[in-house]
Amino acid sequence: MKKTFYISIGLLVLVFIFLAAYNFAFRNNINDPVADPEKKLISQGADVKTTPIITDIQNFINEDILGAAVSEDGTLYYYSLDEQALKKASLEGKDKTVLLNNLPGSPLRVIWSPKKDRVLLFLKQNSGQSLWHSADIPTKTLVPLKTEMSRLAWDDIGDKIFYQYTDQKSGERSLNVANADGSGWKKLVFLYRDSFIAPIPRSASVSFWGKPNALEKTYFETVSPTGENRRVLFSEKFGADYLWSPSGEKVLISTSEEKGGQNVILNVMNESGGEFQNLSVPTFISKTVWSKDSKTVFYALPGALPESALLPNDYFDKPLHTKDTFWKVDTETGKKTRLADLQEVTQNFDSTDLFLSQEEDALFFTDRVTHRLYRIDF
Repeated sequence: MKKTFYISIGLLVLVFIFLAAYNFAFRNNINDPVADPEKKLISQGADVKTTPIITDIQNFINEDILGAAVSEDGTLYYYSLDEQALKKASLEGKDKTVLLNNLPGSPLRVIWSPKKDRVLLFLKQNSGQSLWHSADIPTKTLVPLKTEMSRLAWDDIGDKIFYQYTDQKSGERSLNVANADGSGWKKLVFLYRDSFIAPIPRSASVSFWGKPNALEKTYFETVSPTGENRRVLFSEKFGADYLWSPSGEKVLISTSEEKGGQNVILNVMNESGGEFQNLSVPTFISKTVWSKDSKTVFYALPGALPESALLPNDYFDKPLHTKDTFWKVDTETGKKTRLADLQEVTQNFDSTDLFLSQEEDALFFTDRVTHRLYRIDF
């Protein structure tokens, strides 16, 4: 009897040891489908090519930066947090030049015009107030904009700005257009909620949608520059965020998989809101960039987010950071290709503000934690 009892106790101890080893070795393993989105893609039968096409991830500027962007001639533009100045440099990090400094505050947002000759700056001033300013680089002039202006975006040419105007007394919101310095403004349409704004490429029209919220469906709408022909293109998904392709013929959409969900997924549709296609890519719009031909999307695939996170809300509203790997997907075939072998990703990256070199032979991104700019050469 005692022998049987001791044998049972021994087996029970072995079971506990096995369960502990399982939890340590598998639940926290990057190959687990929950911990690693890459494994999830493969387990779902996605068309994945895992052969890497790059060999290195480089930090080449050696400055903390904000708002990095590239011009058509291949010049890098950014705000240096170290030198507190707007600067430009080559894509190799050489020939650095200060464009504008002695700003009346510290930038929280930096939005370059398409030609990079103007820039919108959301400055936190010494008084603690934050205010948008419009800077003209050739003339080195800086103009403060109205306190009621928010959600600013350049038009497709870069001569005018779209923005949300909020009446301080009534709380009423509207979508407006104005010259770069805020003059000559015109109200286009009323807004029903706090809205993101983006110009439609190769068009004078503008699109807008409610701030992504996993508990609400967003209405993706467009309107002409005269305020006419307002129409809803898409409204069926929770937490949706959007990114136009360079051709203006496709729209990338990140959506919550369900109301109050813990996952986001990329989809694509045409410019009229039709031909909706699930790309089976679990990432955010802020971690994507289109190729010039509007066929391929380069993206960072986030890992290490808590299973209980409400997405996309918690990622942007709480101090959550991801561990990204780097991929591209062909939006026409669905084929996915890893850009870097896991052994080459030797540190954690929480990527944002992705853009490509003019020849599309390098991908650039800023790490949200360190504010450092990195490049991946293909």
